[in-house]
Amino acid sequence: MKHHLSTLSVLHYVYGVIVCLGGFALLTLVFAGSFLNSSWFLQQGGKAPPVWLGSFLHILGWGLFVLVEIQGILNLISAGKIDKRTGRTFSQVVAALNCLNIPFGIGLGIFTFVVLGDKEVRAEYGLVV
Repeated sequence: MKHHLSTLSVLHYVYGVIVCLGGFALLTLVFAGSFLNSSWFLQQGGKAPPVWLGSFLHILGWGLFVLVEIQGILNLISAGKIDKRTGRTFSQVVAALNCLNIPFGIGLGIFTFVVLGDKEVRAEYGLVV
């Protein structure tokens, strides 16, 4: 099972980068909210959306962006800790948070729990078996 630790580390790195890149897609909500509140959009004829809609999209976009980026960064930190054989509990907490994402997060979370729960791996982390 010890050889699975390097695979697990790489998977956390890859998943962290993918999640962080996906977070940037949420910035489209921020741009949409800013566009709806822009003076140019309001000067164009036609029926304008409610005033609160642009602000709501702007705040929602930034909030989701921050949450997704935090999750991606936590995965990158977890990958580094797995490489150094430290922070086993931290990696398990990150794995639990990954389980909230369907389907890849669940797969990575379960694989993390299986690998980090093995006796050989626990000994590698310096824990009493």
